[in-house]
Amino acid sequence: MYLNKSTIKILQLFAGRITESFTLREVARRIKMHVSLVHRAIQPLLKQNIIQQDKHKNLSLNYKVHQETLAFVEYIKRDDLLNKGKYRGLKLFVEEVVNKIKEDNFVFLLFGSIVESERPRDIDVLLIVDAPEKIEFHEKFLNNIASSYDLPFEERVISFESVYELLSKRDELNIMNEILNKHIILYGGELFYRLLQRGRS
Repeated sequence: MYLNKSTIKILQLFAGRITESFTLREVARRIKMHVSLVHRAIQPLLKQNIIQQDKHKNLSLNYKVHQETLAFVEYIKRDDLLNKGKYRGLKLFVEEVVNKIKEDNFVFLLFGSIVESERPRDIDVLLIVDAPEKIEFHEKFLNNIASSYDLPFEERVISFESVYELLSKRDELNIMNEILNKHIILYGGELFYRLLQRGRS
């Protein structure tokens, strides 16, 4: 699927607000683009069904298709954050975790104030592993790496099983429901969307 600067900006908005819907004018206002340009840019996304429109003409993300495209968009957002000079330590931490972890199937992401604030209180990181029995080991693994950085990390580890359980409780205030609208995926973008598809089916 071909993406240009405009379609990437649109998809970044929707990928960052997975449970929300917007009017065309709201999209234009949030990404600071003229409404006519947004209208033109969003047409191929509607045609590909990656953005869907309801009967009231509200627009939302269809996270069940083109998950590789959504992962690509997520990684642009990740790189924009980690390439800021003030987050050099965070970038080194992320690289160390991803390089040292021995798992094949995992999701690693940021959530909370780091996503929206220029001065976050702390840096919330979440590692999602494929089995509950791996949680304790990976809590120690993350903590050991985080302890060598002078940064206010708050680490959490949960399993796929917990992800499904938390996502099934759509109206409950829990970590997964918070993450849907406030996250930066560091690794495992496609897997994140597959977990989401299954957990919110």
